[in-house]
Amino acid sequence: MRIQNKIALIFTALSAGIILALSIFVYFFASESISSGFFHRLEVRSDIVGHAGLQENKSLTSIYYDIKERHLGSLPYEKHRILPDPTDEATRKRLALPSSFFEAPQGDIPARFFNHDTSYVVLRIARDKRKIMVVSSALDTYGMQEMTNLKNLLIIGFIIAMVFVFTLGKLFSNEIFKPIRRIIRNVKGINAHNLHQRLVVEPTDDDVEALSRTFNDMLDRLEVTFEMQNNFVSNASHEFRTPLTVVSGEAELGMTMPGLPEGAKESFLNIYKEVEKLEHLTTSMLSLAQTGFDGKKENWEEVRIDELILSVKEAADRIMPDNHVTIDFDQLPDDESKLVVLGNLALLKAAFSNIVLNSCKYSDNKPVRVRISADAKYVIVEVADQGIGIPDREIGQIFVPFFRASNTARYKGYGIGLPLTHNIIRMHQGKVEVHSRVEEGTQFITFLPFKYSVFS
Repeated sequence: MRIQNKIALIFTALSAGIILALSIFVYFFASESISSGFFHRLEVRSDIVGHAGLQENKSLTSIYYDIKERHLGSLPYEKHRILPDPTDEATRKRLALPSSFFEAPQGDIPARFFNHDTSYVVLRIARDKRKIMVVSSALDTYGMQEMTNLKNLLIIGFIIAMVFVFTLGKLFSNEIFKPIRRIIRNVKGINAHNLHQRLVVEPTDDDVEALSRTFNDMLDRLEVTFEMQNNFVSNASHEFRTPLTVVSGEAELGMTMPGLPEGAKESFLNIYKEVEKLEHLTTSMLSLAQTGFDGKKENWEEVRIDELILSVKEAADRIMPDNHVTIDFDQLPDDESKLVVLGNLALLKAAFSNIVLNSCKYSDNKPVRVRISADAKYVIVEVADQGIGIPDREIGQIFVPFFRASNTARYKGYGIGLPLTHNIIRMHQGKVEVHSRVEEGTQFITFLPFKYSVFS
């Protein structure tokens, strides 16, 4: 997940937590307020009914009830029960209320109880040594409707708020990450071909400015390192080959000298063979090094992969005439532009030649199949053999220079071909996948972006 989206989600989650906590607080505060108000209204009516019940003069009793009805009105499902003897257990059981409820009221302080949406009030009233207990109950339908409306309002408000918060969070994070995205775009445009390019540093005196300066410092060091490597490769190419050529020539001349003892001839022959190996190793190492720097001297052009593979097959026929390499064209894309890559013909030929020749060598010239196909972005070249395979624990190291698998001791090699191939493919913005099983074979799958996908 992109950091920008993650920040928006975290911002939304934090806001949701705050708004939810506030909504719950408002809901319970309103519930307590409405419930307390309803209990108070029920207590007032209970008090009037209680005092009316203590009046011996029935005309005064009617006045109490008239005042109640005229000024207070009746509550929904309002009921009042006057208990002359609060200690009467039969009456208590008939009301189906807990015993503690009748013991709660002290003096003029009523007891409140809520059960199954019904509010109960118990009030003790005493006058002239007469004591009664009034049990009043009612249903707060208006209050429950108010709470339902409040709950729906809070839920709808919460959802709307989340939509706004997430939208604003996206806009906020988008604005915050604009400089980062600009840096990413600029860094993506910097490669081995234009290491001189630098990021634009704006004097904002913040972390973005520090990040840009850090990138520029790193690019300065990389450019110096690449230039040093470039100079080394250019000079070493001449400095290494010249003395090796001289030694090789002298050894060859020494072998032709008349009257030379057999021991000396054998020594010259060994020198000649070892110098030849050293020349091959030096050339391979220089090629490997050359794939690691800017490539400005390389000739980049349009290369058709099918034609390239055919030339690789021709080269393999010359080097190993008894090979069994076959090319499968059945899955070639209908769109020929998907076969064209932008790259260096010589390097690409060297890369695929290394793979094909390795497949022939390590399979003892068993059949090797090369298949060309394409997907939405890459032209794909699969090279499958029936050779000795690569141990699972060693597959991750085959592109390390000079590494050779543990089961390759009887085959001549230096461990440079595959690292060279890997570097060349990476230079062309491609990738290589390897699938292998010991004693069953190895499959190299190379992905190279075709020309128009590079610029899309």
